[in-house]
Amino acid sequence: MTIYNTAVTALQSAQVAIATTGHNIANVNTPGFRRQETIMSTNVAVRIGNGFVGQGVNVGTVSRVYNEFLERQVTQNESQSAYLDQYLQGMQQMNNVLGDRSAGFSATIQKFSAAWDSVASNPTSIPARQAVLGAANTVANSINALGSYLQSLQEGINVDVTAMVSKINAYAGSIASMNERIANIQNSGSQVPNDMLDQRDQLVSEINKMAGVTTVSDSSNGYINVFMGQGFQLVGSTGANEISARPSLYDPLRTEVFDGSGVVQLSGRSTIGGQLGAILDYRTQALDLAQNSLGRIAMALTQSVNKQHQLGQDLAGAAGTEFFDSMATLPQAFASGNNANAGTPAAAVVTATLTADYDTSKLTTSDYKLSFDGTNYTLNRLSDGQSWSSNVSLAALATTADQGFSLAEGPAMASGDTFLIRPTSAAASNVVVAMSDPAKIAAAAPVRAGATIGNTGTAQITQPTVDTSNQPPLNADLTSAVTFTFTNSNTFDVAGSGTGNPVGVAYTAGGSISYNGWTLQITGTPVAGDVFAIGPNTGGTLDNRNGLAIAALKNNKNAIAGNNTLESSYAIMVGSIGNKTDEISVNQKAQKNLLDQTRQTQQSASGVNLDEEAANLIRYQQAYQAAAKMISTATTMFEALLNIN
Repeated sequence: MTIYNTAVTALQSAQVAIATTGHNIANVNTPGFRRQETIMSTNVAVRIGNGFVGQGVNVGTVSRVYNEFLERQVTQNESQSAYLDQYLQGMQQMNNVLGDRSAGFSATIQKFSAAWDSVASNPTSIPARQAVLGAANTVANSINALGSYLQSLQEGINVDVTAMVSKINAYAGSIASMNERIANIQNSGSQVPNDMLDQRDQLVSEINKMAGVTTVSDSSNGYINVFMGQGFQLVGSTGANEISARPSLYDPLRTEVFDGSGVVQLSGRSTIGGQLGAILDYRTQALDLAQNSLGRIAMALTQSVNKQHQLGQDLAGAAGTEFFDSMATLPQAFASGNNANAGTPAAAVVTATLTADYDTSKLTTSDYKLSFDGTNYTLNRLSDGQSWSSNVSLAALATTADQGFSLAEGPAMASGDTFLIRPTSAAASNVVVAMSDPAKIAAAAPVRAGATIGNTGTAQITQPTVDTSNQPPLNADLTSAVTFTFTNSNTFDVAGSGTGNPVGVAYTAGGSISYNGWTLQITGTPVAGDVFAIGPNTGGTLDNRNGLAIAALKNNKNAIAGNNTLESSYAIMVGSIGNKTDEISVNQKAQKNLLDQTRQTQQSASGVNLDEEAANLIRYQQAYQAAAKMISTATTMFEALLNIN
């Protein structure tokens, strides 16, 4: 009977080994499957007089080949690879549109400037003036189209965040369910459900690609705990803890990630990896910056043109009006949902507006956080962390910070209230040409100068340029009549409203002379009695000075911070996006190679090798046949005994 028992154990072990090998072969293409192997050991031998006789083989278990170190490497690299893939996708979307020269800002601003040059060449030409309006609308449409595209990307992110949160919750629920099933099986016996472990690991792999998770195993019950970010537990011993996609605490049109209760915001507070983390980081680090940068360019363009246009006069002699709709009220201030009295009429309201001097050179591309502790107002620039404080008033704080916008409150902020200030983002899609009548284009300057007929010296006067330092509004005395009467070749007397009528003013040939908001030069040598007059530019339909000034704005380096023109600022923005795209692309390729290498290493240990399995199948088949032969031999021996007479 010992031979029979030994043979039966050999048959059974060979059957299990063949089944395991077949299972491996069948799942060679199953995602997440780890190769399994049959673990065998000898049965306890029986002692007889001549020693110990073996009792065959015992199948201890079927174990999966699992290398925890390699698995963790694959998990980390999968998360980072998914992060870079998603980030690169977002950057390429921006780069493909903003970097398109045919649809870019540079070409339209060049045409806009050229149209003003044409008006300056022929100030009375209605077709030339109409061309200015057409070029202006082209500029507006170009910026608005780019701004609308960036806004559509923002809206797409909201959709993606909501969809990913839903998938993450579904995966977390499935992992929690698998935890329960695995724990029940392990608690009912000592064997491990290999296939279930693979299925659970595959779920972890999928959620890891989406959120960059870490896991901690509990050997006491077979559970696996899953953590997202810096400690938020998605799955634990009590089941799955859902996350939620909800409107931002500040901006209701912006979706953020919260815990299941919606109280704790996870995005922006802790590091989220994977595809979800990439979307959130891409939004704050790249898309918001692009939107703010384009908005700042839009503000600089419209405000600088408006400022100069209002310093001129149209064909009817009237003062110029705003050429584009003003962007003074476009800076946004969003109240936190945690503010005192949030959602009620008593809640604090903060209003942000561009400074009244039309100076956009102080605007940055950053957002700001405004807070009040009951005594001090604090404004923090989010791009670099610089902050300013004032215990006087919100208006005083804005003056101290001098960031190109002013702040006002009403109702007043309560202690603990916070606001998000976005000065430029809304401007990117709100460029509107305010004019439709070409005759109202203010191509002329409102003042002109001339020499009286009786002058005998060689002195000549230039046409005045209107001082833009503190205008508009225009100096009330801008077009008042002013005269310079030379008492000799070195001094002159001034007469006229608003000038103070000084006498004996020293004369320097070619030096700047400024009164009433204008500046001019007198060159040459005057003589006593020479008179120069400055006054309103009546009938100045052929004057082109203001048209030339607006055409020259494309080269103005004072409208945007950093000593850059509008065109160069746009080029810097596009170049920055292109460089970031290239950087992410290089990192993504390197990460993909690293992931491929770690997967190959992991598969060499845990993956199914069909050649190896084919060899095992032959080996176990032969073992089975040998065991069957043992039974046949034992039967022959037994029959021989029975046939002994």
